[in-house]
Amino acid sequence: MSLDLASLASVRAFAETFLRAEPRLDLLILNAGIASGGRRSDGCNLVFQVNHLGHFLLTQLLLERLKRCAPSRVVVVASNAHRSGRIDFERLGRPVEGTLQNFQAYCDSKLANILFARELAGRLEGTGVTCYALHPGGCCGSDQKQYVFGGWAWAWWCVSDTQRLSLEVMTILCRCENIETSEGVPLYVTGVAQVKIMTERELLAVACEQFLGKNVQDVKNVVLQTLEGHLRSILGTLTVEQIYQDRDQFAKLVREVAAPDVGRMGIEILSFTIKDVYDKVEYLSSLGKTQTAVVQRDADIGVAEAERDAGIREAECKKEMLDVKFMSDTKVADSKRAFELQKAAFSQEVNIKTAESQLAYELQGAREQQKIRQEEIEIEVVQRRKQIDIEEKEIVRMDKELIATVRRPAEAEAFRMQQIAEGDKVKQVMIAQAEAERIRKIGEAEAAVIEAIGKADAEKMKLKAEALQQYGEAAKMALVLDALPQIASKVAAPLAKVEEIVILSGDGSKVTTELSRLLAEIPASVHAITGVDLAKIPLIQKATGAQA
Repeated sequence: MSLDLASLASVRAFAETFLRAEPRLDLLILNAGIASGGRRSDGCNLVFQVNHLGHFLLTQLLLERLKRCAPSRVVVVASNAHRSGRIDFERLGRPVEGTLQNFQAYCDSKLANILFARELAGRLEGTGVTCYALHPGGCCGSDQKQYVFGGWAWAWWCVSDTQRLSLEVMTILCRCENIETSEGVPLYVTGVAQVKIMTERELLAVACEQFLGKNVQDVKNVVLQTLEGHLRSILGTLTVEQIYQDRDQFAKLVREVAAPDVGRMGIEILSFTIKDVYDKVEYLSSLGKTQTAVVQRDADIGVAEAERDAGIREAECKKEMLDVKFMSDTKVADSKRAFELQKAAFSQEVNIKTAESQLAYELQGAREQQKIRQEEIEIEVVQRRKQIDIEEKEIVRMDKELIATVRRPAEAEAFRMQQIAEGDKVKQVMIAQAEAERIRKIGEAEAAVIEAIGKADAEKMKLKAEALQQYGEAAKMALVLDALPQIASKVAAPLAKVEEIVILSGDGSKVTTELSRLLAEIPASVHAITGVDLAKIPLIQKATGAQA
């Protein structure tokens, strides 16, 4: 039959199919499991749903069939990994990512298996259906056990089963109430025992077999029952006097009798002492009454004798005190007289010494004054010498200061001016050289320009001459006509701003003569400027001839 524990719908479908097809269900083993996955549409992560929720729902759907087929059984395959599990209901719906989160989800699901199995076993009690949870692999393997104390050993997680047993000293308080002695006297006895588990390998193995899985209180209860049993049996063989007067022997006897029995459980009795012994019939108090009376009598006699001896001793002490007092008074008087005599002698000696010391003081004072004056003179001499040294050093200092403030700056200024003059000199030389070079370059350039212009003019004149020779008088006339506006402009330039010229001539005037001369000079000027000889032009010849 198909069953997918990752889908709750698949679980319900499987249960319906199984209940229709199979009339009996004697054993249900919840064995499926995964260690990693994402999140299911049902709301929980895949690991928790497959390992627990699917099994839980399947068990609930088949539970009535299990009860009907009782005796039957439910087996939940869990894991020791449940020790690291924590049920966090808010985290169950979150997806898991990574190795650590997947492992934690696996541990949580196995813890849920354990809790489910325990709760189901309790609810099914009396129905004939039993429920078990197991760790796979933990039920098989070697029976060899390893006992380690005071060290360490390897243990495979989820595979090896490890348990601890405390080796600390345990204190046990034993109480036996209303236990009759050999004489029938009921006693109440309290003892204190110090015990511990022995560490020899054979005895440790015995202790582990007896107490492994139990806590310290369980171990104490077992030892307490054993010690109390032996304590009761020993009390029944002894008298009150033996128990009360020799408690150490009684405790030793209990240790010797109980040690073999607790030793067979791997436990050693370190010590056992009787803490208290009493009764409620006043037997112990009766035993002490006679002794108490004797002690009281001896105490009264002792008090009386002590008072007598004290009175005698007090009288003797008073007599001795008076004798001592009289002797003391006599010695005090003698001491006082000797003191006065000694005091007078001391006074006389003091006066003498005072006078001597006064004279010696005055003499010493005069000597000291003389020494003081001499030292003052020496001090004045030293001060004068110091003053002279200071003045000499001041002169040297002022000389150095003069050198530093006047001479050195003057030398520095002179050196600076010298350097500036040399710099100016070099500068002027460089400037002159640069100017000469500039003038030379300009001259060379101007010469080149003049040379080029001259060559161009020469070429021009050559071309003009060739043209004139080629075209004859017509070319010369064209040149004259082209040049006449320029000639007229040059001639009229000085008179450009003259609005009117009036020539007045009278008898003996030279204006006409000067004008004729000017017209006669025009052809020569044109010939000089253009190279054209106007005198050869008929029109000009007529004009100049008429003027002449």
